[in-house]
Amino acid sequence: MAGRGGRGAARTQGQKRGGETSPGSRPPPTFAFARLAILTTLLLMAVYTAFAVARIQAEPTRAGQLGAVLPGEALALAARLDAEAATLRGGALAAREVLEASPDSPLEAAETGLRVASGSASAVIVLDGAETLAVAGDAPPLNWGALTAETDRAPREVWFGTGAAEGQAPALLASATASTPQGRRTIMVVAAPARLTTLLSKAGIGAIVSARGQIISAVGAGGIAQADSLSAAFELTPGELRSGRLTRARSPEGASLQIAAQPTSAGAWIAVVGADADPLEILSAREQLGWVLIPLGVAFLLGLLLFTQSRKVEAAQQAFYDSEQRFRMAVEAARCGIWEWDLTTDEVFLSDVTGGMLGWGGGGVVGGQDVLDRVSPDHRERVRQALSTAALYGAFDVSFRVPGAPGERPLWVDARGQAFGRAPEGGFARIIGVALDVTEERMAQARAQAAENRLRDAIESVSEAFVLWDRHGRLLMCNRNYRSVFSLEARLLKPGAARDQVNRFAQLAIKREAPAVDGQRGVREAELNDGRWIQISERRTAEGGLVMTAADITAIKTQEEARRVNEEALQKAVVSLERSQEQLSELARKYEAEKVRAESANTAKSEFLANMSHELRTPLNAINGFSEIMVGEMFGPLGDPRYKEYCGDILSSGQHLLALINDILDMSKIEAGKMNLKFEPLTLEDVVEDAARLIRNRADSAGLALELEFPRDLPEVEADYRAIKQVLLNLLSNAIKFTPRGGRVTVRADARPDPQGERVRITVRDTGIGIAPDDLARLARPFEQIENQHSKTQQGTGLGLALTKSLVEMHGGALDIQSAPGEGTTVGFSLPVRQGEAQQAPVRRTGTAA
Repeated sequence: MAGRGGRGAARTQGQKRGGETSPGSRPPPTFAFARLAILTTLLLMAVYTAFAVARIQAEPTRAGQLGAVLPGEALALAARLDAEAATLRGGALAAREVLEASPDSPLEAAETGLRVASGSASAVIVLDGAETLAVAGDAPPLNWGALTAETDRAPREVWFGTGAAEGQAPALLASATASTPQGRRTIMVVAAPARLTTLLSKAGIGAIVSARGQIISAVGAGGIAQADSLSAAFELTPGELRSGRLTRARSPEGASLQIAAQPTSAGAWIAVVGADADPLEILSAREQLGWVLIPLGVAFLLGLLLFTQSRKVEAAQQAFYDSEQRFRMAVEAARCGIWEWDLTTDEVFLSDVTGGMLGWGGGGVVGGQDVLDRVSPDHRERVRQALSTAALYGAFDVSFRVPGAPGERPLWVDARGQAFGRAPEGGFARIIGVALDVTEERMAQARAQAAENRLRDAIESVSEAFVLWDRHGRLLMCNRNYRSVFSLEARLLKPGAARDQVNRFAQLAIKREAPAVDGQRGVREAELNDGRWIQISERRTAEGGLVMTAADITAIKTQEEARRVNEEALQKAVVSLERSQEQLSELARKYEAEKVRAESANTAKSEFLANMSHELRTPLNAINGFSEIMVGEMFGPLGDPRYKEYCGDILSSGQHLLALINDILDMSKIEAGKMNLKFEPLTLEDVVEDAARLIRNRADSAGLALELEFPRDLPEVEADYRAIKQVLLNLLSNAIKFTPRGGRVTVRADARPDPQGERVRITVRDTGIGIAPDDLARLARPFEQIENQHSKTQQGTGLGLALTKSLVEMHGGALDIQSAPGEGTTVGFSLPVRQGEAQQAPVRRTGTAA
């Protein structure tokens, strides 16, 4: 099982149609029997002629060696013309696909068609009726309007025909119509005349003739090459030609000829091949009567002559077989398969290449339904329709997809052919044609279309105006910015529009122009009527075309004008600044002196408060101590109960004042750099419990629940015990102060990894009134308080959080606050487990906390 499709070859693989033989093989054995029959017949004729001389009237005409191979050569020439027609058809269809995808780019469609039909076509023209929209290549001056009308009347997808200009030889044409939003467009592909001469180079006498009898190209002596019509060259009309049969003709000089003809391209063109007539003519009756008087001599001579002639016919037939086989090999080497469909028996003969395309391992004869089964399901109907059309009208032309085996890509096949032979019920009985593998062409077309779409998208995406002209000054493409910048209507920018005409309208949008500032060649600046400035750049392409871009430089021009104004103002300012320079210098000296004095005063204040720590605390301690003795009536009753109440007020006020002074003094020490911390390993749970004992009575009095949550594996930290306790007391005091009765205050601690070392985080969360987001930024500043309806009733100086933050930062930690009104507040701080792992703050870390 070979080839694509996964099934075996056609059922008659290796058994060629009609007894075909390979080059050099022996002819069928019928020739040997023919020779024996000829000799026997001649002997009988020699005896019979003695008794029937009067009955012998004439000898049948005998064909020469060249006449036997002429039909094959005509078929080969027709096949080459079909191949050329297929290339022209591919160019027309490729141009049609590009034009239908991009109706405003007829020149691109024409150039694409010329590239696809490269070598076979000399020009591709896009027409709107008789008007020429775009031309690619060297087009002859034909009557395009009449040709367009003839194309519209043709029932086929691609029309093949001829056209001739006055004083010139006719040209082969292939035409297709495209439907666009602007209407029907006609695409004409003109065959290259030199290519036709090449096709006839192998024939001694040959011609390519139109259906009307015009000679498109001809070779041969005796005036044949110079003739312009079939009648002038061979004294025949197109109706007198018979496909597959020899026809007697006469050259313009009167020489006898034998010609064979084969229609091609749906009958649009006729391939004609000829040769000089056989010098052996039919013997006259008088000569035959003379020879029959000598029966034995006649029998011997005729036997020898017919035997020799039969050998010549055998050799000619062998040459025909070899020629046909070479033609088949040449066609298949070009990836062009041959097929023949018998419509009466629904059987299809496939060559090896055709069988390989359809998934069989080789050629042979298969059923028509088997062939349809190998076609993609969505394309089978179009193949059936093409068969029905060919059965009625003769021309077969269809493209279809053949699914590939798993893991392989599908194939695209173009099948073209011509019906022949009349069926009993009417129409044609057989169709013969070629199959071309056009997968690569399809993929190339798809890649070219994708590349063109990407190019168009890229051009449309650029911010500059862009326009491209060809070497003849015709518009190829432009983007929307070009239309917008020059205020041009879309109808003026159709592909193929003249550059001078478009520039005339574009010039109306320009107010004035000037050369570029840097003098660069091909660059100029222009001011538009709406006040914008653009920089226009033009350069030639490698093909002689012109590319123009226009960039908006309004902002640059505005900046240049502003720079000029600013320079003038700057000159004036420089003069003013020079005048005030001495004044500014004097002010700077005064400012520096005032700054030094202010810093000295601030330093003196901080040092004063730090040095006055003992002097301020000593009298307060005495007041608090004696007040406490009097409240407790340590040395006896005071008498009136109001004295005890007054002493309690004095004690409470003294303690509050002492706490306030302690906070102020601690803050001053920190600012003055005299706060000393003693770092030692401690258990945070002990510090928290110590602070909780001091604050729990206040929490109970306020009706709050105080909860402690500590994990068992919490590590020890290196910290100052008194400072951490002070931080916790400040945070717990604030939480109790701003939490309504029935609330909850929770202290939680956990260990967390950190890129700079292990840390312990402690959070104090309450269910209090919360803090607005705008007020969070002001917290932790000295003497800052958030005033609201609840805090107005609470005492405080605003130093608690500021002092807490400073103490935490002195430990290498960080303080953060999260809060929302009505949802409570969470204040947390993190401490490094080891002080060596934290960034050292610029404070003294030894000694005892004051």
